[in-house]
Amino acid sequence: MIKKVSVLFVVLILSMTGTAHGAMGDKLMTHWAKNEIDKEFLAYYFPYLAKENFKKLDPNAPMMEHDFIISLASLLKDYGYNISSIGLNESISRRDMVSILGEKLVETETILLENVELPFKDINTMNKDEIKLLMGLYKPGIIQGNSNAKFDPDRKLSQAEAIIILQRVKGVLDKMKVISYNTLGIVQTYNSQEELIIKENDDKVLLTITKEFPTPGYSMSVDKIVRSPGGYKVFLNVIPPKEGLIQMQVITYKTLTLEIDKDMLGNSPYNFIVEDEKLLAFKGKTAWQR
Repeated sequence: MIKKVSVLFVVLILSMTGTAHGAMGDKLMTHWAKNEIDKEFLAYYFPYLAKENFKKLDPNAPMMEHDFIISLASLLKDYGYNISSIGLNESISRRDMVSILGEKLVETETILLENVELPFKDINTMNKDEIKLLMGLYKPGIIQGNSNAKFDPDRKLSQAEAIIILQRVKGVLDKMKVISYNTLGIVQTYNSQEELIIKENDDKVLLTITKEFPTPGYSMSVDKIVRSPGGYKVFLNVIPPKEGLIQMQVITYKTLTLEIDKDMLGNSPYNFIVEDEKLLAFKGKTAWQR
């Protein structure tokens, strides 16, 4: 999600006496992608094209690999994922874009690698791994077919194509991200075990998470719940006691109960994965690694 400060940055760019907006509009005026490119998205995630009144913006020009990776890393960072932003200072082909983008989105579990039928008739030069990644990008609509069923794997990726593709990635991330929940309560005990319990009723799912702490001074809450291809990731926010505060050295358990509308989740079974460095998660239940 674009933060308030970044929105102000975009507004500043687009409102400087109308010059920047006009420069960007002029370069897109006769381009096929003029109605598909989100100008705020372009200004925020491709700042190197926005500098000096969009001096480097040329929608038909080849996209540079290191710039594409920088924009991808910036987008994923806004959704809580950190990836390497190193790339070559040379133009990137559509084939290479599939490998770079596909691998990063598989790594962040944004896409799954599944066999789907592709409409492209010119991908016989792509290897099996590249085609598998292309399938993963095609299924959620990140890569789309066209009327002549060509993908052009060896053609250079244009700036306009790079912008639109990352806009589609953002759309997929938005759909993954939004899981609303209610916190019903948190209980502290001294005799329990670490576990994750899922219960269902007619229209709600109750998720109970119990975590072990070395002292009673820790607090625990849920930062967010994110939809991912592998299930629903629950990100814990654990705050240790203040440094220097005297605490009883006694094992303590915090049990947090969440309520989620089934409409947000779809049909069962539900696979919740608690994101914590001590957790070894598996379907329907979570084991805690010692």
